[in-house]
Amino acid sequence: MTLAQQFLKIGWQVAISALLMWVSGRVSFEIPGLSVPITLQSMFAILLPLSLNSRYASGGIILWLLLGALGLPLFADGNGGHSYFFSNSGGYLLGFYIIAIMAGKAKMLFTPNPIRVSVVFISMHFLLMIIGLSWIWIGSYSIITFETHIIPYLPGMIVKCVIGTLLFVLYSETFSNWKNFGN
Repeated sequence: MTLAQQFLKIGWQVAISALLMWVSGRVSFEIPGLSVPITLQSMFAILLPLSLNSRYASGGIILWLLLGALGLPLFADGNGGHSYFFSNSGGYLLGFYIIAIMAGKAKMLFTPNPIRVSVVFISMHFLLMIIGLSWIWIGSYSIITFETHIIPYLPGMIVKCVIGTLLFVLYSETFSNWKNFGN
C-alpha cells in the first residue's frame, strides 16, 4: 500500500468519525414525558470504534473535540468553545473519547453477536455517566441528584443502546469481515 493510499484510508475514517460526532449532536429528539432531549453522540462514540478502525475513529473524536474547543460550533445544539469543558458538559465531552477507546478495546475481545454488542453499549453508556457525573462533582458545577442527573437520561441510554446495536448488526452484516474493515 502506498503512502497516499494509507493517508486516504486513515483520513476518511478520521473525517467520517468527526463528521458523525458533529451531526449526531445536531440531531436530537424527545421522548414524551422526559425533560431532556436525546442526542446520538454517545451512541456514535461507541459505534464508530466498533465499526471502523478503533484508533482512527478515536482520532476523529479527538479532532471533533479539539475543533469544538477552539470555538467551532460542533457540540450539541451548535455550541462550541473551551468553556464547555468547564461546565456540566465537560466530563461527558472527554468521556466520549474515553468510551471510544474502551469500545475499541472491547472489539478485540469477542466475536460480535447482538447480545455482546448490547453489553458493550450498555457498559460504555454507564461508564460515560460515571465520568460525566464525576466531572460535575469534582468541578462543583451543580448539585447531583438521582432525579435530575440520572433518571431523565436512562430511557435515552436504552434507546441509544438498542439503535446502536441494530446499526452495528446491520453494518457488520454489510461488511462481513468486520474486524479487518478499516484496518
